[in-house]
Amino acid sequence: MKNQYLKNGLFENKYLIGSFILGIFVQVIVVIIPMFAEIFKLVPLNQTQWIITIIISLLPIPIMELQKKVTKRQEMPIMTEITQM
Repeated sequence: MKNQYLKNGLFENKYLIGSFILGIFVQVIVVIIPMFAEIFKLVPLNQTQWIITIIISLLPIPIMELQKKVTKRQEMPIMTEITQM
C-alpha cells in the first residue's frame, strides 16, 4: 500500500481530477460573484483570521511527520528482534 498513489499514477483517476476541478470552480464562482457571496453570507477575512487559517491549514504537516517518527521508533525494536531470530 506504500506509495500506491505514486505507483498507480496520481492523475489516472479521471473522476477524482474532474471533481477536484469542479470543486475549485464552484468555490471560486461563489467567492467572485457578489450574488452568490450574499447568498452564502461571505465576508472578507481580516489579517488575524488569515493567519489563524494558514496556521490551522499547515498544522497537519508537522503532526503527521511527528506521528511517522513515533511509529518508526516503535517499530524499530520489533524489527531488530525479528532479524535476530
